[in-house]
Amino acid sequence: MRKTALLLLLSTYGSLAFAQQSQKVRGKVLDADNKPVAGATVNIKGSSSGTKTDADGSFTLDVAKGKTLKITYVGMKEQEVLVNDASTYSIVLQSGTELDEVVVIGYGTVKKSDLTGAVASVTGKDLQSNLAKSAAGALQGRVAGVTVSNAGGTPGAGMSINIRGLSSMGNNAPLYVIDGVFGDINMVDPNDIASLEVLKDASAAAIYGSRAANGVVIITTKGGKRSAPAVLSLNAYTGIQSLPKKMDLMDGPQWKAFQKEYKYLPPQAESFNANTNWQDEVFETAPINKVNLDIAGGGERSTYSVSGGYLNQKGILKTTGYESFNVRSKNTFSFFNDHFRMGNTFMLKSGDRKYSDLTITDILRQNPLLPIYDENVVGGYSTWAPWMKNLDNPVGNLNLYNNHVYQTDIMLNGYAEADLFVKGLKYRLNVGINRTTGRNYNKADRRPDGTAVLQSSLNESAFFNNQWLIENTLHYDNTFDKHTISLLAGYSAQENSRRGFGAGRKDIPVGTDVIGAASPAEQTTSGDLYESALVSQFGRLMYSYDNRYLLTATIRRDGSSRFAEGQRYGVFPSIALGWNVMNERFFEHAKNTINEFKVRASYGKLGNQEIGDYTTQNVTQYGINAIQGGTWWQGAIPGNNWVSPRNLTWEETETSNIGVDLAFLQRKLNISVDYYQRNTKNILLGINQPPSTGLSGTPMMNAGTITNKGFEFLANYRDAIGEVNYNIGVNASTVKNNVKAITIGGKQEFEGFNPRGEGVVSWAKVGYPIGGFWLIQTDGLFQSDAEVQAYKAGNGTVIQPTAKAGDIKFIDYNGDGKIDNNDRQYMGSPFPKLAYGIRGGLDYKGVDFAFFFDGMYGNKIYNYTRARMEQTNEVNNHSARLLDSWTPSNTNTDIPRYTREDPNDNKRRVSERWLENGSFFRLKTLELGYTLPAQWLSKATLKNARIFLAADNLFIVTKYKGYTPDLGQSNGGNGDYTGVLTAGTDYGRFPLARTVMFGIQANF
Repeated sequence: MRKTALLLLLSTYGSLAFAQQSQKVRGKVLDADNKPVAGATVNIKGSSSGTKTDADGSFTLDVAKGKTLKITYVGMKEQEVLVNDASTYSIVLQSGTELDEVVVIGYGTVKKSDLTGAVASVTGKDLQSNLAKSAAGALQGRVAGVTVSNAGGTPGAGMSINIRGLSSMGNNAPLYVIDGVFGDINMVDPNDIASLEVLKDASAAAIYGSRAANGVVIITTKGGKRSAPAVLSLNAYTGIQSLPKKMDLMDGPQWKAFQKEYKYLPPQAESFNANTNWQDEVFETAPINKVNLDIAGGGERSTYSVSGGYLNQKGILKTTGYESFNVRSKNTFSFFNDHFRMGNTFMLKSGDRKYSDLTITDILRQNPLLPIYDENVVGGYSTWAPWMKNLDNPVGNLNLYNNHVYQTDIMLNGYAEADLFVKGLKYRLNVGINRTTGRNYNKADRRPDGTAVLQSSLNESAFFNNQWLIENTLHYDNTFDKHTISLLAGYSAQENSRRGFGAGRKDIPVGTDVIGAASPAEQTTSGDLYESALVSQFGRLMYSYDNRYLLTATIRRDGSSRFAEGQRYGVFPSIALGWNVMNERFFEHAKNTINEFKVRASYGKLGNQEIGDYTTQNVTQYGINAIQGGTWWQGAIPGNNWVSPRNLTWEETETSNIGVDLAFLQRKLNISVDYYQRNTKNILLGINQPPSTGLSGTPMMNAGTITNKGFEFLANYRDAIGEVNYNIGVNASTVKNNVKAITIGGKQEFEGFNPRGEGVVSWAKVGYPIGGFWLIQTDGLFQSDAEVQAYKAGNGTVIQPTAKAGDIKFIDYNGDGKIDNNDRQYMGSPFPKLAYGIRGGLDYKGVDFAFFFDGMYGNKIYNYTRARMEQTNEVNNHSARLLDSWTPSNTNTDIPRYTREDPNDNKRRVSERWLENGSFFRLKTLELGYTLPAQWLSKATLKNARIFLAADNLFIVTKYKGYTPDLGQSNGGNGDYTGVLTAGTDYGRFPLARTVMFGIQANF
């Protein structure tokens, strides 16, 4: 009885105590203009309890006295409120200014107000475009001076990223730094990104020295928060992709009638009556599905974030597609009252890219009279007849070839950081490992090729890429009265190795998928190993006086194993100054009008070591084998390849930048303007040598100087009208590229794009941009034979003696009385005079809407796809435009007369006939979303949930006649060429899909 009474007494006391500690708290969250903030998060600090404000900014929460409420909202400063005896609270959130933001730079962070370099920052929330299949794609159109364009178009192929023009004839890709480790942007899921910074000028990028000549992209992945409850997040969508545009081609009856009209129809073609639309047969509507899950949180001394993602994207070209999954883990730990800190990031991505080598132009040129199937032919697919052009059956090609790239990427980063005996001094050890393993798989079944039958084959190759990185850095940060100083000193070492081997055999038995099952009579083997190393010392001083005058000075010394002794080290310094004018006393009266005003100026030097391993070394060539007397002799020889000069040295890029940052209208309008110049000297380029030397390869040489200069403009405006919040952002950039000098050889030019060896159409010439188009200008069509005879040189010679009425008139540019390659003249650049992006959005009571337009102006595209569709000298299908060919009764046309012989060479490749206006204006993305009300979610234990409908690549306004004008440097897909000088050339790029999808985002 006594025990029972005691228990009742204790429970009563506990209930009273609890009642004394807990109380119902009501509050309202307002902004600086006294307007309610709907959807603000109100959490009890150190607890998992919390809620969100409703439409009028109100909230209700059970909170114990003495606890602290933490209130957060995107774009506003975090606020904390101590709970006392009061039962109602009014909380005002102040707008966060852009200059209060912390920006990630090399080996550290800096407040934007103290930033002196040209750095663009994009938050993870901005990057998590619901349509983004890759981080590169999510970056498109967001940053002035950064061009993200289509490299190949096939699923999983990646995109071409360029920062402030081309500074090299080799690799122009920026350096990617992922959580402190050099890596590949394609392995980062956009859903995992917390922030992304683009370092554009030498002042910002020089701390990375030789790796930073083409700019730096720093990616920081998401992490947990201390003393925060676990939050599970879901982001998923499903959608369909389709071909937004088809080429207008002749169908079977049209082609047959057209050939008959001009008396070119082969007699054998009379019995062919198929009418195959090859575009319809090879392109399809394809699904895409993506899902991401992540969980994040933390304790008092640690944080964690774990995520996983899956993407399954079928290609709009049948049998192609990409499937991948990724896993990421990020952890931090704190010891000894936060004086010793550790952390790590682990990322894994595994993918299967199924692709086709089918050339897009061959789909368009295949004869519509050819049927798809023929059961009497090996493989079951019909093949070209002897009277046709020898093109593959596109459907047969897609089904009889099986090509995959299986690849797994692993990135591991770990760091340890300790505060030392001096205030503000700390040491950090950073270790990173990258490992890529993969396998190329290429199988071909027995298949017809005209009257011949090709053997089946299987080729497989494995590749292994490894990189380790160790960095030791000392950091010192302190403030003395009005002086703020930040010092960095470091040492870095890294090593890269690439190993690969492969094997292949022919006549693979039916039903088998193993190389060993085939006869060794016809087999191939291969193998290689490449290694390189880089050691670096670097330092940086950042100084601020009274938050008015800013100085940043950086120096880095890199040593590369790729250069010969005596040339291995390069030193890359930079200096930058900044002036926060708005903090001056004389500016006080103007501060209400111009809320922020900063001027920046910088100069620096960057390096480039992107040449092949062992380029400056005389290596032994193996595999020179022969059979003598029935015996297999294995041979090797040194000096079989060209060796680059031993004085080959670093490519160096000098960059100067001046910029202004402004804010108006109570910081609702933010503007940044930059002007830059980049001069690259000692450009690294492989120089062709006479074949008569007997040596293979091309030696690398320091070949010349390239300049880039341009303007960048960025403006963002954010405001509200009542309960409608809206924002709009505009970025625009110009770049003028110029080859300033060529320092080797007698010719002041380098050849560029030469499709199928039919003529060089792009060049790098002194005084002109890299990849500028040099073509023979046209001047309409001859309307009569008399016009042909009247077109004479100064000496009376007929300039085009083989031409007839209806042929193209070419301009005799050099005046020598004939038309040849010497009449080429500069006709334009593949790079736009202006590139721009326009983003905007609004939200109202849970409904949100967003759009993104992008475009280019002033660039040219060489349309080799159209050139092949409109050439008349081969028996293949043609563009429907040829139905409007010139005839004596149809003279109002720009299509020349149809002739198989083509004596005037109307198809001439080095002709401006194939050069088109590449300008475009595109609605890239459109999105409509709805955040479900909190009362709907409480029963489902959801903290918040949003559903959305989105579309990508909706429409485009352009005069370009190809599939898409969004053409960056080609990656070599679909039989295309690759290299710097392929920018703005369309050899048959994979079309970009139009995508419509539905998705959901939720937090638990």
